[in-house]
Amino acid sequence: MNYCERCMVPTEEDCCPVCGERKLWPILPEDPCFVAELSVPWSDMFSDILKQEGIPCLGRPVWGAGWTTVLGSKFERIRFYVPYDRLPSARELAEELFSQMGEDPEGTER
Repeated sequence: MNYCERCMVPTEEDCCPVCGERKLWPILPEDPCFVAELSVPWSDMFSDILKQEGIPCLGRPVWGAGWTTVLGSKFERIRFYVPYDRLPSARELAEELFSQMGEDPEGTER
C-alpha cells in the first residue's frame, strides 16, 4: 500500500488519486489518513464519536479562521484524518452515522 503525504490518502496505485503525485511512500500504521470532510454540526458529532471509540483523530478546517469569521460558522467544513491502522473502523463509523443522516462523508471534494 502506498501513501501520499500531501493528500494523506492511502492507495494501491502508483500515483495519488487526488493530486496525481507520483512520489509515494510505503504507508506506516501511524500515518494520518483522510476519512471525511464534514460541515458543522456533523463535524462536531463525528469528532465526539471517534473520541468515544478511542480512535485518535486530527481535524483540519478547510478554510482558515479568517474565512470562517467572515463567512460564519455555518460554512465551516472540517477534514478528518485518523491513523492508517484505524482507518477501516473510522470509515465504518462515518458511513454508519452519516448514511442515516443523509450526509456523504466521502463524497465531498478535497
